[in-house]
Amino acid sequence: MQVEHAESVDGVTGDAVTDDAVLCEKVRQGESRAFQVLWERHVRMARQCALRCTRGSAADADDVVSEAMLGLFQALRGGRGPVGNVAGYLRVSVRRAAARITARRQRELPVAELPERPDRGADQLCRASARFDAACAREAFLGLSEQRRIALRLFALEDVGPGPIGERLGIASAAASSLVYRSKEALRAGFLRRHVRPASPECAAVLDRVVASLRGRPARRHTAAVSSHLHRCASCRAARRQLRDVNAGLPQRGRRTGRGR
Repeated sequence: MQVEHAESVDGVTGDAVTDDAVLCEKVRQGESRAFQVLWERHVRMARQCALRCTRGSAADADDVVSEAMLGLFQALRGGRGPVGNVAGYLRVSVRRAAARITARRQRELPVAELPERPDRGADQLCRASARFDAACAREAFLGLSEQRRIALRLFALEDVGPGPIGERLGIASAAASSLVYRSKEALRAGFLRRHVRPASPECAAVLDRVVASLRGRPARRHTAAVSSHLHRCASCRAARRQLRDVNAGLPQRGRRTGRGR
C-alpha cells in the first residue's frame, strides 16, 4: 500500500498511518500545528461536502468550511471534539453550518419579486443608498488592521484558502482560518458602525456595544448601563433601530464551538 508523506512539523507528521485520534490528542495538549495535519487531511472532503450542501456555491462553501474547521479547532483546544472520527464530526458540522446559510437565504427577498420598473424617485433613493453603503464598506475595510485587510483580500478577491494565507502571513492554517473568520466579523461590525453618527463619546460607546450585541457578542456587564442610556437618549434609540435594520441584511454570526481568541 502506498503511503503519502508530508513534511514533519515539530514531531507531527502527515503520514496517512498517523491516526486522527493521536493528532486530536496533540491538539488538545496545545500542539496547534498538529491541527495543520488534520486540516490538510480533511479539508478537501469538507469542501466537497459543503459544495453539495450549498448547491455548488463556492463562496458559501468556503464560509461553511472555515466555520466548521474553526469549530473543530476550538472544540479540541477546549478538551472536547471528536476522539478520532474527524471526518464524521466535520460532515455534521458542515451540514449544520450550511443549514444556517440556507435558512438565511430563504429569508432574503428574491430579485424576481422586486418591481421591474421602479419609479424615478425610488431609483434615485436606491442609488444613493448603494453609494452610502459602498462608502461605509470602504471606511470599515480601511479601519481594519493590515493583517486583516490582507487576509480578506486574499480570501475574497483572490480566492485563496487558509493554507496559502497562512504561508503569506507566517501563521498556521488553523490560525489563518480563525483570522479570516474574525476579519469578516470585524468588517461587518465596522460597516454597521459607519451607518450611525454618535452625538457624544458616551453615545459612541453605547452604540459600539449595541453593534457587538447585534453581532452576537454582548457584554453582559454593560447591559444595565446601555439600557439606562437608551432609556434617556432618543437619538441612540433611533440609531439602534437603524442598526437593527442594516444588520438584518448582513450574514449572521455563526455559532462557535468553545471560546477562542
